[in-house]
Amino acid sequence: MRKFRAAVCAAAAVAMIGASQPASAAESTAGITIDGANPAGPLPKDFVGLSFEIRELGIGNLDISKGNVLQMFRTLGRDSNIRLAGNTLDRDTLWVPRGQQPPNPLPEWVANTLTPEDIERLNRLLKATGWQAEVGINVGRWDPALGPDQAKEMFRILGDRLTAAECGNEPDQWAMRGYKPTGYAYADYRKDWAVCAAAVGNNRIAGPDIAGTSSSWAANLAKDERDKLSMVTVHQYPAGATTTIPTLLSPELRTKQLKELQTNLAAAKAQNLPFRVDEANSTYSGGIDGVSNKYASALWSMDYALQLAQGGVDGINIHGGLGVCNEPIWNGKFQRYTPFCAATKEDERAQVYKAMPIYYGLWMARQMGPGRFLPLNLTTDRNITAYAVKGDDGRTRIAVVQKEDTTAAPVKLDIRVGDRVRGAEVLTMTGTNLAEEATAIQGATVDRRGHLKARPDNVRVSNGSLSLNLKAGSAVVITLR
Repeated sequence: MRKFRAAVCAAAAVAMIGASQPASAAESTAGITIDGANPAGPLPKDFVGLSFEIRELGIGNLDISKGNVLQMFRTLGRDSNIRLAGNTLDRDTLWVPRGQQPPNPLPEWVANTLTPEDIERLNRLLKATGWQAEVGINVGRWDPALGPDQAKEMFRILGDRLTAAECGNEPDQWAMRGYKPTGYAYADYRKDWAVCAAAVGNNRIAGPDIAGTSSSWAANLAKDERDKLSMVTVHQYPAGATTTIPTLLSPELRTKQLKELQTNLAAAKAQNLPFRVDEANSTYSGGIDGVSNKYASALWSMDYALQLAQGGVDGINIHGGLGVCNEPIWNGKFQRYTPFCAATKEDERAQVYKAMPIYYGLWMARQMGPGRFLPLNLTTDRNITAYAVKGDDGRTRIAVVQKEDTTAAPVKLDIRVGDRVRGAEVLTMTGTNLAEEATAIQGATVDRRGHLKARPDNVRVSNGSLSLNLKAGSAVVITLR
């Protein structure tokens, strides 16, 4: 493998992009040097996944015979990971065995039910997309008959498509939520987890699915239950409940979101266990209007995915819901951070969804892999991040994310790629304004059928150099050929 130098000149901001146009005078520059001779960690094919509340499955959603849900998954890409659990798992979801009817009346705490037929519907989605699943079992309100029955049915129906069962959701908050007595601690959870693990009966179990990234529960479970775990899982909403667009796109938040995962990540790696942030988004409780549902979240999600992958995390699942966009969906939670949602109540019933900005950012991140990251050195005084990946297909891809305001100056990209490279394909993500919803890739958007027709621009390489202009507040994926 050889080294090649990529001098990426960049300037300013966050918004629309015209990276396919020949470069002209730009006001500031950045330099990137890529080491093609020393591939680093992997970018797995299933790194970018989705997460939903288990109630979505129980109420009949994710049905490939309806609407455009199947194409929304296929457009995002094959062979990824969907996780179904969330707060509704332990709080209010009751498993109903095959051939039985829900109790009448339902226990006071029950708001949703889950059946083998729901798992079969999930299986049809997985078969049609090549995705795999993590599915939660209610342990916060454990039932010694229902829990084992659910585990048996899930593994029988899903087979190898079930990556792991999850024994409960966010157990570090069970006492606060009233599922367990005050003082409920890790030692108590480990006993409850062991009962669930025995019911699952194999080592395809993910956990502990904690809410707090600073909690020691994940590190402890990785050490104490190494032989029964197949994956260590935590949740992360790094921007908090009152964030702004400048905070969301700031270098400080970027540093924080990887740093606060380090203890549990290291503990998982010490036990040779995969580590997945299997519920994540910009901010919790459904997101913040004007931030989580705007174009800024597209830039954040693309950068978040690639940063965590390069940092050694094995996967992320971006959380969302399938109700009407920007309206309450359950328990007062709004639909503001979800990757896709329904434009109207009629569309919600028909399971016809539209892509939100964060969906486009995840789509861009998926274009980079699978492969192995290449070390690079970025020199810039602007709010820009960059990544390089040597794909499993042998092609090198470079991602550049410009996270400043769209009114800032353009960025000149002068990439020294070497004499063997003859050209490149460039995909550009743009938005009219960080605080508006409009997001596009190559000027194209996801249509009502769930298709995205984004044809890359072809750019010539002259004398071993590739030159482009990148508008502020935009992102590109450049594939060398």
